[in-house]
Amino acid sequence: MKSFKSICCFLVLLTALCSTGYTEELAIMGNAFKEPKSWLDGDTPKGILVDIMDYAGKELGVDFSYRLAPWARSYNLALKGEGGIFGISKTDERLQKFDFSDPVYYDKVILVVKKGKEFKFEDVQDLSGKRMGTCRGCTFGTEYEKAKAYFTIDTDTNNVQRLKKLLAGRIDAAIFSPGVSALNMAIDSDPSLKKEMFTILPKPLVNDPNFVAFAKGLNKKEFLARFNAVIKKGMASGEIDALVSKY
Repeated sequence: MKSFKSICCFLVLLTALCSTGYTEELAIMGNAFKEPKSWLDGDTPKGILVDIMDYAGKELGVDFSYRLAPWARSYNLALKGEGGIFGISKTDERLQKFDFSDPVYYDKVILVVKKGKEFKFEDVQDLSGKRMGTCRGCTFGTEYEKAKAYFTIDTDTNNVQRLKKLLAGRIDAAIFSPGVSALNMAIDSDPSLKKEMFTILPKPLVNDPNFVAFAKGLNKKEFLARFNAVIKKGMASGEIDALVSKY
């Protein structure tokens, strides 16, 4: 009788696993203040990257458990090996610490200035002596890291705070990614902010590929190879483009 009950319990568990389609759970860190790429709606993770990861998870049989927080905290948790991280840019320094996926999304990183305070920006030399606002712990790839030699960084924890610093004259330009959508979501979230208060400089600062990465000690290269294959398939079929276009 005990053996029969054990078999029944196993069959119930197996049915539950099959019905969900998931066989593994993986923690994924990310930025909680990076609309529309990733943010928290109450306790619910949302955004372009969340949707892309959910798409990949269903294909791979993986249930991603999202832990969104300010970027610097998320990055440090991923560095300690507490899970993977999405929305991360690739730099020479990070390549020593993480194994990276292929790109899953491309950011247009724009410069926003206060209306009436526009300046010429054609190359990084034009940013000499400027004070630029960006999120704490953020980078946008190797090209951005080289450009930082020309300007001073002022950090914050969210996009609204950055725009208010810009209006107060505390910074010369605010760095936003992904592009206009991130700026518009910040403006729409605070009634004191209006689109006509700001100007987007015509030239983007950089075009930055975003990756998923795991600390090298987690030994996720085989998983990343399977993940890359799913993302490649989703891009070829147009399914990932359809997810992004909702935003």
